[in-house]
Amino acid sequence: MKPRYLLLLPLLFVLTGCKEDFATLHFQDSVRSDPKAGPQYSDQLVHEAYKQSIYTALGAQGLDPDAIALERDKDDDKVIHLRLVDYSLSPEQRGRLRAVFERVTEARKASSMNLHLELDNAQAKVTPSGSSDLPDSIDASLAFEPEFGMLLDRSYEDSMQAIVNAREIEGPVSCKITARLSMPMPLKLVAYEALEQDNSERGLISLLTRSGSIAKVPLKVHFDDPDLNRLMQQKTVQAWPSSSKVTRPAPVPLDEFAIVIGSIGVQTLTSALPFDTRKDELQELCNQKMQATGRPFTFHMGRSLDRLVSVELAAPSR
Repeated sequence: MKPRYLLLLPLLFVLTGCKEDFATLHFQDSVRSDPKAGPQYSDQLVHEAYKQSIYTALGAQGLDPDAIALERDKDDDKVIHLRLVDYSLSPEQRGRLRAVFERVTEARKASSMNLHLELDNAQAKVTPSGSSDLPDSIDASLAFEPEFGMLLDRSYEDSMQAIVNAREIEGPVSCKITARLSMPMPLKLVAYEALEQDNSERGLISLLTRSGSIAKVPLKVHFDDPDLNRLMQQKTVQAWPSSSKVTRPAPVPLDEFAIVIGSIGVQTLTSALPFDTRKDELQELCNQKMQATGRPFTFHMGRSLDRLVSVELAAPSR
């Protein structure tokens, strides 16, 4: 090849749309442009919410979003390939780009949905009478379920009356995230209730002891995640057993928790709340509330850069 042709190579790369592989981003859920589409959906577009979240993070670091291209993997709909549009990014800019994603995965690893149940065994009530035979503290964990629920601040009687009369009902609505409490073996959960209506960190837990008795013990809850602890202390978030009067549910599993993330104001709903025609609209309001609340919830729900699980960096180009 003659030397003058070598000078034309950078221009040819631009004209032919040549891009440099920079990173492969692995997300917890599908990043499809249309999440409801099946495997036959063959485009490689990325959902707009993920794109905007990535672009916003790049802009915050002074990086030009136009310098990158995002493309969903054709075989794995949880994977985004990030490519550089040109080769003009400096080593310092490449380092900042890499750090944008590494900060998310490092924060995710530091986050935890583990909790410690501190038992006041001196106050335990055992049936039949005897020793509670329980440890002073129990390490447990919560696992989020993927959809939001709604809490309508109306009495059970009002709600039933609305159902009987087939009419709408109006009232303040809060968003809740359902979580399941996982206890270590061989402990068996019998019941869990809130001890104080204004303090979701205290409660009464009933456990089946090794001897076959049931011990009802006051407890205090400590969460490992510092962000969740802060939100709990600020009363921005409260975690109630779903059997609590606060959540006013139908019968629920013993291990179910309602993590309340705040109000979306007064809403007019149909009496059959799970089948409300505005369900999608209300879910989106709750999603916005959750995104504003931030971590650790954005690690587990929604569509944002926080759903990033791991990053593979491409080998440096030569």
